[in-house]
Amino acid sequence: MTTDNRAAYESAHPRNMGRVPRFTATWLRYVLGFSVSVAVGLAPYLGKVKVPLFTPMLSLIPESLQDIALPLSSTSMGIVAVVVQWYSSQKLSPLQTHRLFVRIATACVITLLVFSAIEVLCVVRIDVPAVDGTVTFAIGPIHPHKPPCETDSKAECITKKLQTLDETKIESYFGEVQGNVAKLLLVIAYSAFMSFFGTMVGLAVLTREASKMSSNSA
Repeated sequence: MTTDNRAAYESAHPRNMGRVPRFTATWLRYVLGFSVSVAVGLAPYLGKVKVPLFTPMLSLIPESLQDIALPLSSTSMGIVAVVVQWYSSQKLSPLQTHRLFVRIATACVITLLVFSAIEVLCVVRIDVPAVDGTVTFAIGPIHPHKPPCETDSKAECITKKLQTLDETKIESYFGEVQGNVAKLLLVIAYSAFMSFFGTMVGLAVLTREASKMSSNSA
């Protein structure tokens, strides 16, 4: 097509200008849908929106980690939505769906237990009467028992001897490496549990929809 012909075509078909291919446009809608809509819809469950009488799992994670855990968990739930959508297009037998559900449920329980163990062993909670609340720190499972906290518990060491809520100073006493490892394990366990739980719900929805289709076709 010559330059003159191209100019004539573009002037005659202005709507074609700036359009992306059909597949790309569909891909863009899916990316936005799975990444944005899923995160917004699950905002109360993920802990982005406060709901009365409901405490999200995110509250178990130190505040310094929540800015990391939130986007990671939102992304992982978006991945789950894509996986569930893909499985919905597959012809899985009831036996295959049952086996997959059992495996995912087992993994969900295991990650919840792992998260609970890490939270109990590696996280310390400090009451702050001045604000009528608590502050949490991921410091790891090992207590160095060195001066000035040879015989004190982790919480007593922070409140009575270190007398600080500065995370950097607390980590310098208990060990920065083990503190960072504890934070990493917390975020991974939290994101994994959220993903497995979302997958369980997705499989339950798929099973229900398959049952409805079987009933309608019968």
